[in-house]
Amino acid sequence: MPSLWQHSLALLRAPGNQVAFALRRRLQWSRGALALGNEAKGGLFAALPEGERRAAAEAAERLERRHDLTALRRRSTQLVFAENLALLDRLSALQDGAELPCGDDGVVRAIDVGCGAFAYATALQRWLRGGGTGPRRPVMLRGIEVDGFGIYRDGHSRADHARAHAALAGSDVRFQVADFTRLDVPQQDVVTLLFPFLSSYPLLRWGLPLTHLRPRLLLSRAVAAVRPGGWLVVGNQSGAEFERLAELLAELPVALSHRVSFASALLPYAERAAGRVGSLWRRQNALPEAGTEG
Repeated sequence: MPSLWQHSLALLRAPGNQVAFALRRRLQWSRGALALGNEAKGGLFAALPEGERRAAAEAAERLERRHDLTALRRRSTQLVFAENLALLDRLSALQDGAELPCGDDGVVRAIDVGCGAFAYATALQRWLRGGGTGPRRPVMLRGIEVDGFGIYRDGHSRADHARAHAALAGSDVRFQVADFTRLDVPQQDVVTLLFPFLSSYPLLRWGLPLTHLRPRLLLSRAVAAVRPGGWLVVGNQSGAEFERLAELLAELPVALSHRVSFASALLPYAERAAGRVGSLWRRQNALPEAGTEG
């Protein structure tokens, strides 16, 4: 929870964020195709105490074997690899053995809203398709990010990175720069929002203008994008943020199915992520009213 001082400092970013975002959107910078780098994974959990290190390494090995993460291991930093492992682990816990919804043709159609650089695309695709020895489901996954043209230290844009991560995840994964709240999308089997902005502090710290803080509209559109019987999967940074999410979703035709901690010892910043919460919501038959902001 940010202090009053931190929140006040973040508010000072608002005018600059507005101008910078407008410039990024107009410029639409891209340096072109990006070759993902790699780091050795041998010391991935070296900072953990011996017992925890062994447990984390064993969990990582099981996930890598179950979900075929060979390509990701060979073309990722330690941080990206660890974050994909942690997300796979927590999504599996959230699913809790339930059958993932799919279309009549057996294809799982999914959208990830606010995907950033989409560095976790492999984890999301692998979770959607299933793992183990059983048949793998066909997947159509699209990541959507409103702020796709921020420039990274390597001179590539966020969209360049996201497209590279999507390509690594599989030919069934795509990335799109768009404002999801203005996008016309067909109904999906699964819609994911991993750490959406429900308050001004994280949004301003990310670099977005306050005009993009529209949690009611965002969630209304997300629920509307889920077919009846489909899943809305949300990650929140804290229990308080989850409670805010639950208040907003109470106005919409979804029902909470499962809630788990999204904290993970597989993350190198596990202490900072200790309060994370994951929740799974099932779409009900009633249609939501048009989203409004207030």
